[in-house]
Amino acid sequence: MNRCRCQQTASRWIIVTALLLLAYNGLAEVAASSTTAPVSSSITQTAIADTAAPVEGSGGGGNPIVALAGYVKDSFVKMKDGTVELYTNHQKCNDIRSKQRSYAKLHNIKGRDAIAKAGGISYKEFDFLQKGKEDRGKLTNIVFMMFAAPNFLPYAIWIFPNMLPSPFCPTDGGGGVVPETVIQRISRERTHAVVQTMLDIERSVHVAPAMSKLNPFGKKATSRAMARLDNMGRIASSILTTNQATGSDGADLVLDVLENEIYTVEEPKKRDTALTTIPKPIIKGLSKCIEGQSSSPFELNFMVRGKVLNHLKKITDGDDFLVNGKVNLDDLDSDLLSEACSTRLIGGPNRSDEENRVSLTRWLEQTSIRPSVKTMGGGLHYNGNLARTALMCYHVVDGARDDRSSSYLPRLLFQGQYQAPPPVVDEAEEVVRRRGLFRRSKRRKISKEN
Repeated sequence: MNRCRCQQTASRWIIVTALLLLAYNGLAEVAASSTTAPVSSSITQTAIADTAAPVEGSGGGGNPIVALAGYVKDSFVKMKDGTVELYTNHQKCNDIRSKQRSYAKLHNIKGRDAIAKAGGISYKEFDFLQKGKEDRGKLTNIVFMMFAAPNFLPYAIWIFPNMLPSPFCPTDGGGGVVPETVIQRISRERTHAVVQTMLDIERSVHVAPAMSKLNPFGKKATSRAMARLDNMGRIASSILTTNQATGSDGADLVLDVLENEIYTVEEPKKRDTALTTIPKPIIKGLSKCIEGQSSSPFELNFMVRGKVLNHLKKITDGDDFLVNGKVNLDDLDSDLLSEACSTRLIGGPNRSDEENRVSLTRWLEQTSIRPSVKTMGGGLHYNGNLARTALMCYHVVDGARDDRSSSYLPRLLFQGQYQAPPPVVDEAEEVVRRRGLFRRSKRRKISKEN
């Protein structure tokens, strides 16, 4: 009987491993095939013309047995290469941590958190440690599921594709008809998330949630929440329609509007730092923008909010390292600078290094340097999570409105036949202008009669 159980267990693990490989390979193909949007609005006609062109390798035919064998072989090769890369990254992270410990010992710094923020490493190494930490957490979750619920692991990978460590995720922009890079795909997905979030906010103002109808005593609370969401929407619309409210200048305007909520006399409560006061549509849309791809519809609200809070913790640690370590942003290469801005939802494709450097400098000034000066006396408390959340929301909207955004159709919906408003002039100037036009028309009439 024990032998039969061992055989059943072995067969079970073989099936689970095979399903895991097939699920990963299918996930990579889905992620690659879902990116079929054109790169920019300047190639709209070319993209439409090229849509009818046949794509090499997209048709059927061939021996199905050979195709299946190649499919399984590619899956095993990807699994092997990903495992080797994951182990190599782990060894490199250990070397970087040893440099941190040596630096902390030299400067007599004690404590795990203090050693992690002590310095002694470059920002590139710090960023590599952050990625290694994320991959280690994802790998721990997968190993736990392999022992606790192995039959559900392939379904979990299909439902939550971001649970895979980075070496197992596809690195290209996709295999659509019109190719695009990773940053172009992220720009397109973020623009779609912005449009969907605005639609959800507008709908939530007028339509009560379906679950609220089950509670007959919560009508007043639902009405207050809908009124609060309507107020937030009107404030956002006033900011977006303000003249020259773009880039970092618009971000300063957002912080000025929310200054009383960001800086408080009393210490912020847990609900304020945990963003529980921010409406669900905004948190859900922000989570989609952070991932840079379509999220799973099965995610619960606390999971989405936890994802946003973890991302804020990552950004806060990066800001503290850049400011406390006095890192010169001119020393960062193009890829690292673009990635740092993308992590904070700043910008998009086709941005120069100077633009990214200026935007990152202003971000650090707004979220770290200026708050430390304001709270130095001890009279005010700073809610960094709220400030960074507001700035990320603004920057992702500003990036969606940028002409260089990869998603061109939503932008053309409003800008295709847009007519510039007449210039605003002073009332006295308007009277003078009209009188001048009247006099010139009167002279022309007299000259025609003569």
